Amino acid sequence: MGKALTRAAADLVLAIAATPTARISSAVLRDEFEAAAAEFDGSALLQKDGQDFAAVSLADHDDAPVSVTWSPQDQNWGYFSPNVGWVAVPEDRLISYRLNFDALLPRVVAGLYAAKTIPCTPIIPEHLWEMGDVRLPGQSRRVPLWITRRLTDRAVWASFTEAIRRRPAPGLRIVLSLTPTHRLEKEIHLGHSIVALRDVALAADPLVVDPAILAARVSGGAPRGDQLISIAGEGGVVYVGKKTYHFPGVKQRAVIRTLYAAFEIGDPACVTAQVLESAEYSASVNTLEKAFSGREDWREFIAEKGGRCWMFY
Repeated sequence: MGKALTRAAADLVLAIAATPTARISSAVLRDEFEAAAAEFDGSALLQKDGQDFAAVSLADHDDAPVSVTWSPQDQNWGYFSPNVGWVAVPEDRLISYRLNFDALLPRVVAGLYAAKTIPCTPIIPEHLWEMGDVRLPGQSRRVPLWITRRLTDRAVWASFTEAIRRRPAPGLRIVLSLTPTHRLEKEIHLGHSIVALRDVALAADPLVVDPAILAARVSGGAPRGDQLISIAGEGGVVYVGKKTYHFPGVKQRAVIRTLYAAFEIGDPACVTAQVLESAEYSASVNTLEKAFSGREDWREFIAEKGGRCWMFY
């Protein structure tokens, strides 16, 4: 799996994964992330990928990029500065690096597989991969796992939706996102639990999934027989007895998760204002009635009274 990365180095990898091309220039690595970049030596996480013919000015003290060209006269790369004339740019600053997903993805999920060979099949080139089935702690059945990035990009989300349409989830499918998911203001796809890597990573190696945290996060894909209430899909599905409720809204799912966590520990009453604030509702949404506007079925298992709210069975 390689040497554990620091949080700074892991964050840099995820920041590169969030860019459209999953690439970064040598100049940026050297100037902005020198310490973190040094951790990649020998890791194969970054591969040289040609040259980047743009650079930050080395002479004019601003952050505006300048186009770099070849000078036959001086026999070097550079650009013309109105202040000092021709400025040579060292060739090693023009190197471009790309994330090597063949090295990155098996590393991310290494703790979920007993075998040394980890399956990895592209579904959407450089954006969505199928990683086979995994067994999470405390669960007897294996769960299919996908890894993705940039779901907040409309084109990627559309392709992701089409991939799900062609291949519906067999109960529960975990979708591990290399990039943040908090801006996914879109409908949930039932049967899919989308989890950001950063939320379920090992403390000792922030680029590797902690199986126990992931298992706790997804909460299973179907109601468990010993539970009066259970949830799946990050709160998008709620099972109460023999009834099932679906909540497509991102903020509504956040409310469900908070109330369910309180219900599970036996202290269900929550301050409504705090629940809504943690779900990132605006100040004008000050009751669950407003948060769940347009539907009444939530009242069948959630109560709201006197500034507090709670799940009940």
